Amino acid sequence: MTLFELERNAEFEKLVEHLETSSNPKVRSRTAEILGSLESEEADSRFPRQDIVDALVAAANDDESQAVRAAAIDALDQYGQEALEQLIGEIIGQKLDDVAEWKKAQALAQSLNDDRPELRMAAATGLGRIGEDNVVGPLVNQLNDPSASVRKRVARACGRIGAAESVPGLSQLLHEDQYDVRVEAAYALADIGTDNAIRELSSVTDAEDETLRRIAVDALGRLGSVEAVALLAEALRDDSETVRRTAMFSLVQLLSEAPADASHQVREKIVGELEQANASESVQPLVDILEQSTETAQRRNAAWLLGRVADTEHRSEAQDALIETLGDEDTMTSKFAATSLSMLDGNGLEKRLLDLVENGHVDVETRVKALFVLGKVGGDPSRKRLSGFVDRVENDRLRKRGFSALSKLGGVGAPTGDFA
Repeated sequence: MTLFELERNAEFEKLVEHLETSSNPKVRSRTAEILGSLESEEADSRFPRQDIVDALVAAANDDESQAVRAAAIDALDQYGQEALEQLIGEIIGQKLDDVAEWKKAQALAQSLNDDRPELRMAAATGLGRIGEDNVVGPLVNQLNDPSASVRKRVARACGRIGAAESVPGLSQLLHEDQYDVRVEAAYALADIGTDNAIRELSSVTDAEDETLRRIAVDALGRLGSVEAVALLAEALRDDSETVRRTAMFSLVQLLSEAPADASHQVREKIVGELEQANASESVQPLVDILEQSTETAQRRNAAWLLGRVADTEHRSEAQDALIETLGDEDTMTSKFAATSLSMLDGNGLEKRLLDLVENGHVDVETRVKALFVLGKVGGDPSRKRLSGFVDRVENDRLRKRGFSALSKLGGVGAPTGDFA
């Protein structure tokens, strides 16, 4: 069984076996990553949680590969502070179970100077979780650690704590050679979110280094603020296709990150900026998100935006993506797709939807949403064909939605709630 299959089926026992016995360090490293990503599903497994933590602690402490040790530490981070402290306690030979938080913080801060990079990584990760103000100084000092693996986790910890004092050091990390360190530094600046942190990110959105521009644009999507929208909209015109696509992904992510009291303002700002941008720079990335993303919030926002930014030239490709999304397993995504599709009439949309509705091989949910759209965009062809459709269709939901569409089109029918 492949690692992918073990991950899909949450086979904790076999994954632990791979971590402990595989001779391939890449397999062990990937296995540790998977065990961390599956932490939320561990409660439904019969395999003891402590056995998973023990295996990760052993890998983080003893594995000959630094990549495996680092992956195991990150996985322990997913299992919580107690799991991390088990590792740290074993390394320093002192149990941390009954130690006060401030004393733990002191012990971890001292561990940042240890000769062993594994302990420095674990200590930085633990300090980010504890979040005590008195450890910010030691963390900031460790941003220049000789180990890239440690610098990466120190940057992450600074972001978790929201350490404004770390902004100058994080800004310097943006310009180093190690890619994953640069990414963590950018994310940390976005998480800190102070004016000077945002300035540091925005200052490199037009850097000569394409990789740096992409990293900064990616991180700006975490802000959830109006200030980031204009910067990301400008990045939609970047010379690099990779940067442009990242900017669109970040705009969609930004919609998800916006606080409730600012979400409407952010949404309106994004729509306004995208309406001024070239649709060719907006539509395809949104289509890609709908087709490729596994993040529900991203797909919802992409479906919502497509109906508002697709112009006549790019209408067909937007329609194709939205029609494919009508039967999405996430109810809100399918509703947004239907609503956006009703805003993009033309290009033979009515006939395509009628053919879809009458195709018995298409799932019911897709046909229900297609009937909703027809109630918005249909004309005489819809009235004629739906009149016959409601007489012969056997499914109650389809018949009900068909009558609703007919009533909106001036035919015979009884109106019902949208998406009934």
